[in-house]
Amino acid sequence: ELETESFESVLVVETTITNELKHQDIKLSRTYLLEQNSEPIIENNATITVMDNLNNIYSFSQNIDGVYSSDIEFKAEPNRFYTLNIVTTDGKTFSSNTTELTPIAQIDNLYPEYIVDDAGQESIQVLVDSNNETTGAEYFRYEYIETYKIVAPFHSDSDISFENYNLANGIQTYDIIITPREQEERICFSSRTQTDIIQYTTSILNENTVSRFPVKTLKTNASEIRTRYSILVKQYTQNIEAYTFYRTLSDLGNIESILSQSQPGFIYGNIEATNSNDRVIGFFEVSAVDIKRIYFNSADFGLADPPYFFECDVLDLNYLDTQSAETDGDPDERSLLYGLVNSRNYKLVFGGFPNYRIVNPECGDCTTFSSNIQPDFWED
Repeated sequence: ELETESFESVLVVETTITNELKHQDIKLSRTYLLEQNSEPIIENNATITVMDNLNNIYSFSQNIDGVYSSDIEFKAEPNRFYTLNIVTTDGKTFSSNTTELTPIAQIDNLYPEYIVDDAGQESIQVLVDSNNETTGAEYFRYEYIETYKIVAPFHSDSDISFENYNLANGIQTYDIIITPREQEERICFSSRTQTDIIQYTTSILNENTVSRFPVKTLKTNASEIRTRYSILVKQYTQNIEAYTFYRTLSDLGNIESILSQSQPGFIYGNIEATNSNDRVIGFFEVSAVDIKRIYFNSADFGLADPPYFFECDVLDLNYLDTQSAETDGDPDERSLLYGLVNSRNYKLVFGGFPNYRIVNPECGDCTTFSSNIQPDFWED
């Protein structure tokens, strides 16, 4: 187990201002002890502004998630120079170096491909092509958001409940009530954002072209591609300073780098304190971004359906069976039906007196682990 021997509360700044017209976001937090916290400590009530060389000032306000969003929508413009300024509640000030928008580089092609590697491992890779011979862009960072459709394999349009329970002479009796389900529980959608740093550079290549760069690799048995899978990829153009900063962060995230004999020391970005000796971790990046989305599933590659997200425990129970296991080797199915539905929240798959089929909730009701709200962008 790792323990902190010395600790310094350092301001952490996460921000990328882009050429998208939107409310730009800046996240402020504090470093925390490894053994005492699992979530970053939000830096509250700071005053944040971004100013350009034409004296346009963009103010930011903190939202309910602790993220600071610009009060108005704006986008980074070419041939302008931007500076980030932060004032914390204790009066300490931090400023970034002056930064300009990086060259605009488009994603020419985003596509999935079935791959078999040298070890015989099968996968689906999401690949990016980007030709930048005329733009001069050489450094890139990628982000993605996965969204996938979930269809509960054992679903019923009805729910089961019980009334008038009675126990007499060791025999349970109760009335079974079947009612229509009041919400969508068969089809759901989940999203997930990558947490690692993904970068690429063409600076060492003969041609300034991103070709078949794998942004995401999925196993062919990944449950996410069972029904329908979508990935939104963002390509950020970086300058060499931003690329180096993020590359260093990525290297530090590798356990082999952390435990190596040669420690890298403190990571300095382009932000520093102006009225104190406080250190700060972060990089104020002004980046051109291009975005593309694709959809696919396992069937598009002629693959068998991957397994569902959970093992499905389906039970067929007979209300008329009240014999114990000691009597006939079969459990008292009437008692089992009542107990599983009440205590473990099993869901009804089929119900017609006296036989009832029930299943663990994740396999009959996808809202137990996902959302039944279809995203606005979704296409079937």
